[in-house]
Amino acid sequence: MATAVFPNRMDPPHCVGSPTELRTQGGSENNLKFICEFRPEEGNSADSDYESVTVILPAQCSISQLRLRICMKAQEQNCHPDPLAILDPEKYILLYARGDDWYEAHDECQIIRTLDIPWSHDDSLCLVAHIVAKPLVAGDSEQKKSQQECLTYLIGHDLDNEASDRLGELTVTRRKLASPRRLELRSRDEVLYATEPWVTQAPIPNELEEWLNRKLRLTLHYMSKISFSIQVDLKATPDVLLEVFRRVMADQRVQYNTSEELVLKVSGREEFLSGETSLCDFLWVRQCLKANQDLHLSVVPVSQLAADTVRFVDWPLVDGFSGQFSSHDDLSLLGKDLDDIFMISLWDCNRKFRVKLLGFDIPQLPNKPPHSVYVEASILYGGKVLCSVSSLPKIFGDEVLWNEWLEFDIFLRDLPRGVKLSFTINACASDVSPTTREPKPGFSRDTQKGKTKILYFVNLLLIDHRSVLSQGPYTLHMWSYPDLEDGAITYQADKLSSATNPHIDESMAISFLLDRYSFPVVLPNTFSHNDGSDSPTSDLFPDKSTSSTQCTSSTTDSLSPHGKFLLPPKTDKVTLRSPSPVFNTKRDYLKRFREESVQYGSNLPHFLRNMNWLDRRVVEDVHWLLGHWDPGELDVHVALELLSMDFPDEIVRKLAVKRLESLPNDDVLKYLLQLVQTLKVEPYHDSFLARYLIQRALRSKRIGHFFFWYVRSEVAGCPYFRQRMAVILEAYLLGCGQAMIDSFTQQVQAVEALQEVAMIIKRLYPDKTDLPSSAPLKLQELLRTSNLPNEFLLPFDPRIKVGTILLDKCKVMASKKKPLWLEFSPMPSPTSSTPVGIIFKEGDDLRQDMLVIQTLVVMESIWQEQSLDLNLIPYGCISTGHNIGMIEIVRNAATIAAVQRSHGGTTAAFRNDALFEWLKSKCPLQEIHYKTVERFVKSCAGYCVATYVLGIGDRHNDNIMITDQGNLFHIDFGHILGNRKHFLGVSRERAPFVLTPDFLYVMGRVKGRNSLYFQRFRDTCTQAYLLLRSHSRLLVTLFSLMLLTGIPELSAAEDMRYLREALQEDQTEAEAKEHFLQRIAECEHLGWTVQANWWIHMVAGIK
Repeated sequence: MATAVFPNRMDPPHCVGSPTELRTQGGSENNLKFICEFRPEEGNSADSDYESVTVILPAQCSISQLRLRICMKAQEQNCHPDPLAILDPEKYILLYARGDDWYEAHDECQIIRTLDIPWSHDDSLCLVAHIVAKPLVAGDSEQKKSQQECLTYLIGHDLDNEASDRLGELTVTRRKLASPRRLELRSRDEVLYATEPWVTQAPIPNELEEWLNRKLRLTLHYMSKISFSIQVDLKATPDVLLEVFRRVMADQRVQYNTSEELVLKVSGREEFLSGETSLCDFLWVRQCLKANQDLHLSVVPVSQLAADTVRFVDWPLVDGFSGQFSSHDDLSLLGKDLDDIFMISLWDCNRKFRVKLLGFDIPQLPNKPPHSVYVEASILYGGKVLCSVSSLPKIFGDEVLWNEWLEFDIFLRDLPRGVKLSFTINACASDVSPTTREPKPGFSRDTQKGKTKILYFVNLLLIDHRSVLSQGPYTLHMWSYPDLEDGAITYQADKLSSATNPHIDESMAISFLLDRYSFPVVLPNTFSHNDGSDSPTSDLFPDKSTSSTQCTSSTTDSLSPHGKFLLPPKTDKVTLRSPSPVFNTKRDYLKRFREESVQYGSNLPHFLRNMNWLDRRVVEDVHWLLGHWDPGELDVHVALELLSMDFPDEIVRKLAVKRLESLPNDDVLKYLLQLVQTLKVEPYHDSFLARYLIQRALRSKRIGHFFFWYVRSEVAGCPYFRQRMAVILEAYLLGCGQAMIDSFTQQVQAVEALQEVAMIIKRLYPDKTDLPSSAPLKLQELLRTSNLPNEFLLPFDPRIKVGTILLDKCKVMASKKKPLWLEFSPMPSPTSSTPVGIIFKEGDDLRQDMLVIQTLVVMESIWQEQSLDLNLIPYGCISTGHNIGMIEIVRNAATIAAVQRSHGGTTAAFRNDALFEWLKSKCPLQEIHYKTVERFVKSCAGYCVATYVLGIGDRHNDNIMITDQGNLFHIDFGHILGNRKHFLGVSRERAPFVLTPDFLYVMGRVKGRNSLYFQRFRDTCTQAYLLLRSHSRLLVTLFSLMLLTGIPELSAAEDMRYLREALQEDQTEAEAKEHFLQRIAECEHLGWTVQANWWIHMVAGIK
């Protein structure tokens, strides 16, 4: 990347105060003075004398005009060797100092009055700013090349190939995201970042409460010098343990560096115990207590941990107000001479929007071309079609011309930021003549079944990332609209994506013309710069202006993607940048609404859905309301809902993000899967949400690890948003530190090596299930010669590092996709030498499994908050690319099918006591068996409720497992939300969930006879069900946000209906409880049908 040679620190100007204060002291508000120094060479001493020029120009001029004035002045004074070079931003950059940083005025169209620059005043009280004109010098080419190669490898996409336009969205976003990254790195606690513990806020489970009155035995190890065991209280903290360690070391006279900072690391794991948290709240401690496992901790000097130094060269900072264009009053044409006009306010454009459709051409006709086609042009806002117009139909060919104006029933002045112009090419049905139409809100053009068929689509942002209206001719390369049988398109990508098809040599190209204007047409920040402190909209934008003496910005500053907005003054002072407009509409109503909002904040999404977002005055009032709303008053599920595609407005989304800022890391991880998907809803690459996620990932390695894989998976699998995901991932990687970069490199290397092996295996053995006896040897040979690293962190759990692969334990699994069963040596540990097992899949989309497992985690947290621990096993599962991923192997567990086969073969599917006898053989002691049955009852209840609510199907006996300790759990979630498998046209599953006679036998429920265990099962089920029901809105929101993935069984808003019905949202609590008890009775009655399915599955091998 090109880097600026930053000038030496110049003496700060005499700063009297903020621009607001300066304006009130009599300075002219129409003209601004710039003192520009020329610093042509790097390395000059700080006290060097530099040539400089002084220019004065109107405040509403642009950066480009500032360059022109500086050039003219330099020519006039003959003080620069090449004045014309100053006009070229590729040769000279304009910099100013703010605090400890240098900022570049990057956008040539930016209004100079919006520069976030320290101002002073001269003797005549004219506002003065100091800037530096500096040559743009390329960075070290070798370093740049090496850095970009590393980033490209980790991201899976080369952004440099696409970053040609310095003012294009990609380049501007890369530059602007440097600011929040730098701010986060300055405040990052490096020790906490390197040793962040995995803790829980949930109450300690009932089964572990007895430990609160007992001592925990743990062993501390220090290198190879000393190991000793101690008894500690569960309320003790890691700091207490380190104090004990220091005393023991002193007593034993063991030499160590007492001045070094120490940390406790779980032996054999990449997991730390640190801080003031009680031992009982660490996840690993609870896991050891549950498994009756010894706790071993290593005492590690912090200096021995992998360094998190950021070695990448970062982008220079750019002015935070890039893309901001003063107020409408400043830009208004009224009363101005032509020479005073530099740009036009969009709100002065009182004409309807129109587009001239020129035509399209395609390099190669499709195999089955339609007879005739028409083009539909639409105005889109979020997921809504605001207005549509269709062309006349034409005979389809490799080139079709229209030269036809299409006019929309919408005024240019009413276009909101983020609005798109959409084109689709549609096949005509012979009996349908397309007409101009204006669909109702929410109309989905892809539901015109039986009439037309969409063939191609593409979208253009009408107001770009710099708030400039698109003008003139365009040729856009379109995406083919896939058929349903070709795989589901990313949900609403035809409405949300503004990317064009990168395969220009083979894609359909559509050409059109937008109206041209003599000047740039821009969307103003505000209406006027009058004092609006009495108006409802006056405090919309928080104050981000800084005086020249301020060095750093707030966190909110760093989250602002389009610069910083001003809070209008509370006095009679005048601001340099314009505050919000003055509108008094609905003032009393809005204030009353705001005062009562605490009572019905959950209705905010419904309120906002009913707003007319094309009415600018209504929007200003809504923005005033949201600007005064305390984000802490919103429930998390409301904030998540406000990030859905129903709410494209930037201020709405900002409020939602501000609510998420207070979430602890555990909660961010719970919702991270959805938050990454929600980036697709944002109109622009740079957004409040993108900045929030980057900063949280840079603050926490836990979040950063999963953020990396969630985003990288989208880069690989979602071409419509590939550039956006890639630039956001790059912004994170530039600041995550060398230790994370090295770790990610190893993980990506492992995934690529295993993917190559898996693809070869699938080609060698294409048959669905049969595998020759030579398959394991062939797999071992391929693995032996693969490029697997010697060690790497598991993508689905960064706490586990694996070593060399154990070839003799690896095998190919006999199913259609030929997944690989792989085992690796664990890291050295005093406790366990059990190999680490994973299943690697190529050809399966694991995102649906990830969603179900993540939802199980959310459900478990809901239950645990009420001290209900149902022993779910949300095993590790992650998608590492397009149809690639890996799954954790749960140790000491068997499938129900395997249990039945071991107790009589296939006929054991009908043997009610098979499971009971198997559990009894695993724990012969009565006391242990009692705990095993307790665990079985709880876990069975948890999964019965969860699988029913989520509508999980295909529940054969190879998809249900049980551990030696009696923990039941489900795997393989290929069918959800009531989508069931069929055999010969008949549904194979009639029971609401799996509760078979052999499960009931374990609970003592034989031939309808009641038992204490079965009663406890019923009570646990209803308690768990009602708790989920009280959080139904959160669960529905999480699933609705995942619509954006395009998962086949979660690809339409109607898919949410099952979830709402399963949770009985419209019923009373008593009715809902009775509803679930009836489902239990129904399962008892239909238990034999499940057993019959299981028998057929084992006999016929149906999967």
